[in-house]
Amino acid sequence: MDINKALKTAVTTGKVLFGFEQTEKAVKAGKAKLIIISSNCPEKHVVLIDEYKNVPSHRFGGTNIELGSACGKPFSISILSVLNEGESEILALGQK
Repeated sequence: MDINKALKTAVTTGKVLFGFEQTEKAVKAGKAKLIIISSNCPEKHVVLIDEYKNVPSHRFGGTNIELGSACGKPFSISILSVLNEGESEILALGQK
């Protein structure tokens, strides 16, 4: 799977929240189906998100700038949550 294409498709056709605060709220509310974490996401955020074992997560191979670019956004993204995959198959990343 081309993760960059899947991310862009999920952002345009599904429901994706950007940033730690939005992701944490979605996880606590039980709405997040997948969490994507950039390679340089602050460790304190990764540790807090790792506490929620019921939500699968995937480590994006690039930096927060590259993750933002992959999502088609003009800003960096350290962490995001997928609530609805839309027409993408991005939730397959959470299956191990």
